[in-house]
Amino acid sequence: MEKTGGIENYDISFVSEKIGLKDVEGIAVNKTEDAVRKGLTNYPHSVKGFICAVCIKGRAELRINFQKRELTQGTLMVVLPGSMMEPIEVSEDLHIDTVFFSQDLVSGDSFSNNFILFQEIRQMPCILLNDDCFEIFRKHHLNISMHYYRDQSRSKKDILQYLLLALLSEIKDLYNDTTEQNNPYTRGKELTYVFFDLLYQYHKEERSVLFYADKMNLTSKYLTTIIRKQTGKSILSWINEAVIAQAKSLLKTTNLSVMEITDILHFTESSLFCRFFKRHTDMTPSVYRHS
Repeated sequence: MEKTGGIENYDISFVSEKIGLKDVEGIAVNKTEDAVRKGLTNYPHSVKGFICAVCIKGRAELRINFQKRELTQGTLMVVLPGSMMEPIEVSEDLHIDTVFFSQDLVSGDSFSNNFILFQEIRQMPCILLNDDCFEIFRKHHLNISMHYYRDQSRSKKDILQYLLLALLSEIKDLYNDTTEQNNPYTRGKELTYVFFDLLYQYHKEERSVLFYADKMNLTSKYLTTIIRKQTGKSILSWINEAVIAQAKSLLKTTNLSVMEITDILHFTESSLFCRFFKRHTDMTPSVYRHS
């Protein structure tokens, strides 16, 4: 596990060690039904690598880059490197078949540099699969898992790389088909996508609606109207949720003082940060840290 900028950064080696997986460089694959559920945290964390997961049974509600998503049986979840995740509610019978792999393993594939595809995944990380697609992605996991857990194989890493490329090709086709079936992007959707990208990039430094509107060459009133229409929530609510997620991560995964966290999140005084945190969580930072 690395700590980058104070956020718990889930890398492959940490996940492998935490849930008792084989040590194969650059990739982790669950073996038991409850391995992923037991490995989930209850606070925000940043993910260092790609996640491709299929929900076999049960359900989970989580935030991916501050937006709520739901996993139910038959859902495919694709998470990009650097994304922030926060489990909210997880059922006791949750079974997610998961492949977690580093960007280096697939750096030579066009998938890693496909900006348009990445935008689509960021905005739609969870897709409910039809029966045929569900079986296809489940078999991809089974095949990868079979080679991952082989005791003797000189070419294990090479084989796993080829299998991952096949999996990524399947993901690209799925997203291309899904995009074609949906209505074309509207101006409102496009602006909402841009806002969330900016929010992820600047939420530690900027809490002003005007800042994001200026970045997008829009008026605050227009951007506020667009975000509420597209998401059902105000832009200020989204900004506050992002700041709280960052604060929770810093409190749970670092030994930084409240004063130091105040500085990182660009509050002028620790008392202001504490009041902000309590207003949105009903707890003081200290109480949350030790809860």
